[in-house]
Amino acid sequence: MSSTVRIAGALPTPDDNPRFSVIFSGGWSVTYDWVADRVATVGAPVQPLFPAPFDRDLDGALLGQRAFSDFEYIFQGGNYQRIRLVGLQPDGDPASTADNWDLPSDWTTLDAVFPGGGVKSGFAYFFHGPDYVRFDWQANAASANYPKAIGPNFHTSGDFTHDLDGEITGLRSFGTKAYLFRTVTTRVDRDGRQNPSGGFVVNAPVYCRYDFNGEVVDNTVTDPADVVGLWNGLFPLLDAGSAVELALTWIGGAEAAVAATPLAPATLTAFGHHFMTSAPDATVVDTVRDRLRQIRERLTAIPDQFQWTPGLTVSAQTRPGVLTEVGDKFSTLRGPNGRAATLIHEACHFRFDSDIDVPEWSGEVVDGVQQPQAISNGVTMPRYSTIPTSDALVNPSSYAAFAQETALGEDTRFGAARPQL
Repeated sequence: MSSTVRIAGALPTPDDNPRFSVIFSGGWSVTYDWVADRVATVGAPVQPLFPAPFDRDLDGALLGQRAFSDFEYIFQGGNYQRIRLVGLQPDGDPASTADNWDLPSDWTTLDAVFPGGGVKSGFAYFFHGPDYVRFDWQANAASANYPKAIGPNFHTSGDFTHDLDGEITGLRSFGTKAYLFRTVTTRVDRDGRQNPSGGFVVNAPVYCRYDFNGEVVDNTVTDPADVVGLWNGLFPLLDAGSAVELALTWIGGAEAAVAATPLAPATLTAFGHHFMTSAPDATVVDTVRDRLRQIRERLTAIPDQFQWTPGLTVSAQTRPGVLTEVGDKFSTLRGPNGRAATLIHEACHFRFDSDIDVPEWSGEVVDGVQQPQAISNGVTMPRYSTIPTSDALVNPSSYAAFAQETALGEDTRFGAARPQL
């Protein structure tokens, strides 16, 4: 799928000559280093520090300029919150964006809010549908004769003339650039690369780069795999944030299922599918319950001991008790469900690693398709359904698949056998 990230916006660090931007998506953020052109250090997804309801799904963000340089502004759901840079505490109550920023009264939601760059650095831009308004910091008012259409004035075309997701303003050598993001429906192959003639239908991010000084779009990237590859580490880490949320939802459902007395028929069926016993004794149930708790604790601890690693040849890997790494393939080879399943799998390796690692698809029929038996280091692995209960209780894929089935009510087995879902 390449990614399901919806870029909301970014804030540069409040320095005289900043090199870092904090980039937001959903309820998570990643710091990007514009000098190194990659996520800062090795990076990790973190939850923003803004107060609710501005703690997720932002419309955009701005550092104040001119008389307002002591503040930053965050926008969400038709309202904004002013934050003091010293201490990062709210300054006053949330207020209507349209009423206070000279926007049309019917702009009760916004697609993007971002600062100008280069020769337009004294302005801020508010995008709504096919139109935008330019705000002048020195005048503390919107510029005259706005709103204007995005397409003819930002010289964009096609998907980038309306309904943007958000924007990232470049810094340092990219300081004249605005990166405009939008989610589009496209087709990709199994590896997440664009394939117009077939493959999987997905919704994925694309972007164009606008140069404020030249007033021209100077680059457009529409292959979802290239979007991931060109923003070194950004999309895998932001994808990891949303994957953590989904994985925790599944684990919560699984924990509730195994805590019930007696176990529901559907839970017993899931035990049969993934722990190879449809009549688990108390020891088996207690073991599964305890290990689900360990998985939840590990997922909740992310971003601790978690990073993006360039050039990683697999979606993710873990050194038990030390570090979980994700690479670009975490985004390109997996859809949102597959990424959540991967993080549960890796949490098992982190907390109770063993030599047992049989994929949930090995030798099984998944989504109506007979799968081959998995091969690891030249050794053919057994069919998933034939491993003994003792092995299943330490098998990472067993917990990922069990959590999905108990939470969703069906044996989904998201992962390599169901790519891009």
